[in-house]
Amino acid sequence: MPPRQVSEVLDSIRNVHRQLAKRYREIERFATDERIKLLLEDMRRREDRFAACVAGYNGNKHSKVLDTWLQFVPEEVEQPDEIDEQLKVPSSLSELVEATLKLNGSLVRAYLALAKDAPTAELQELFADLASMEEHNDSHYVKALLDE
Repeated sequence: MPPRQVSEVLDSIRNVHRQLAKRYREIERFATDERIKLLLEDMRRREDRFAACVAGYNGNKHSKVLDTWLQFVPEEVEQPDEIDEQLKVPSSLSELVEATLKLNGSLVRAYLALAKDAPTAELQELFADLASMEEHNDSHYVKALLDE
């Protein structure tokens, strides 16, 4: 991948989360199990909030950071083409949670790689915070699965 500015990377991250929310909305229409529908609705809302959070970082006070160039950007952030393939209409709550955890795990690894290679402390914190948000969502989904 060629070098990218932080603003472009954040746009890509926001796009990934928008696509996830859209996919959860699509799956929700076909789900028959009420528990799956409720979890999908929660997942969609969380992805919408995540995208809004990333969008909120694009303010003037961060303009210098947004212009920073990154040498390495993981493909999970750049090419989220597999979302539809990875998130199929689930036959069970556990199938939905497992697919989501797998997808979120790749995003967490990507965010941590960005944090590790970030040229400034502020960017390291930003990408580490994104990873933490994903991990927090994952713990919520695991809890939903355990409550099944």
